[in-house]
Amino acid sequence: MKASRLEQFESLGWRALMPALLLGGNAAGITLFVVAILRTAAWWSAHRSVSWGWRRGAIWWVAYFGLQILGGLWSSDLSAWSLSIEVKSALWFLPVLLAMPGRPVLREFWWSVGWSLTAYLTWRLLRAGWHHLVLGTPSEWRYARLSGDVHPTYLSLHMAVAMLGLGTQWGQRLRPFGLWTVTAMYALVLGMLGSKAGVLAVLVVVGLRLSMMWPAMSARAWGRMSTSLAGGAWRWMAFLALVVMSTWWMSSKRFVELGTAAAVVQDADVTAQSSSAGRVVVWQASWEVLMAHPFGVGTGDVLPELMHIYTRDGHDYAADRKLNPHNQWLQAGVA
Repeated sequence: MKASRLEQFESLGWRALMPALLLGGNAAGITLFVVAILRTAAWWSAHRSVSWGWRRGAIWWVAYFGLQILGGLWSSDLSAWSLSIEVKSALWFLPVLLAMPGRPVLREFWWSVGWSLTAYLTWRLLRAGWHHLVLGTPSEWRYARLSGDVHPTYLSLHMAVAMLGLGTQWGQRLRPFGLWTVTAMYALVLGMLGSKAGVLAVLVVVGLRLSMMWPAMSARAWGRMSTSLAGGAWRWMAFLALVVMSTWWMSSKRFVELGTAAAVVQDADVTAQSSSAGRVVVWQASWEVLMAHPFGVGTGDVLPELMHIYTRDGHDYAADRKLNPHNQWLQAGVA
């Protein structure tokens, strides 16, 4: 089979990656495995003489994966260690795959994220409408019921990424009405999902995007970064306003809950009864473990060490849910 034909199939594989991820980790793993076979075959057929193109950021991904492996040397729970290695295998797999000479995948990435998310959200909204109007269960419009098997925070973060490419990448063929329709749908769904971390991240993304469009930035590197990202300052400002309004209308109680986190910070004796307060508890516990074990407790022993502190201090909310550090830096340090 010629390399060009292989690369065409590889392109379809990359475009199928995000839909597969929405279906679950196993589907995404199988899709990546097929993509790897196609890319390797295309490289062997037509690009063997080309030097591999390692990106500067790739070394940090691979190094972090190496630390996960190294952490197994002093882990008591080797099954948890092996599971962590399996879960984080993309940290070495994707950099190696993308360093391999072959077809550029940036366009496929944008296409996959944008169109699969749009199709998925359209289906979830139609499903919620059916449950509301036909079955009489309006609760399907909110939070995890709307997001389905995808965590609301992850779905929100993926929407933020998709918005960056709308209009110049995956949505470049959409007419203005289509661009505004997708913009409004994403903004409203963000409010329905009510993920605090997701909404805050989206607001940061919008702020950074608008700052790139500032006239004073046009001649600077920060402004020049925006050439491949979706333009339309008015549409971005409308998106920002819609996100704020929809979140306030449908999920304001979840943000009021942030006050419980402040109470835990101010008083160690306050019992955590919410996700925000629970995260403060696990961050404090993670920091305590990190201070006691500067080189980590081992990749497989993170949860047992945290559970010991949860039980000792009576943090039932965290203990019942067996919460991990909920912060990648703390997770790495504790491990």
